[in-house]
Amino acid sequence: MDVREAVRTAKDYVRSTFADEKIKELGLEEVDFDSESDVWRITVSFLRPRGRMNVFQAANSGYPEGTPTMRRSFKTVNIDNSLGRVLSVKHRELTGVD
Repeated sequence: MDVREAVRTAKDYVRSTFADEKIKELGLEEVDFDSESDVWRITVSFLRPRGRMNVFQAANSGYPEGTPTMRRSFKTVNIDNSLGRVLSVKHRELTGVD
């Protein structure tokens, strides 16, 4: 499997797994290949709904109260290189971000 196939597999998997959450703006963040374990580690991010705007948030944003708020989530998808099969999806915490 080449890098493009690994990225496509990761994005397709995340898109289908999180479909019920109506995620938006799915994008590639990082690609890493571990030759010892023969595993691709593909990090993607996307926006997902997290709560609703209160009256103060709405007033500052110009959107009506109750509008869904979105938060960016980062996930690392581990893919077996030889089988092309997703092994796991893990939450990725960012460090050193302002």
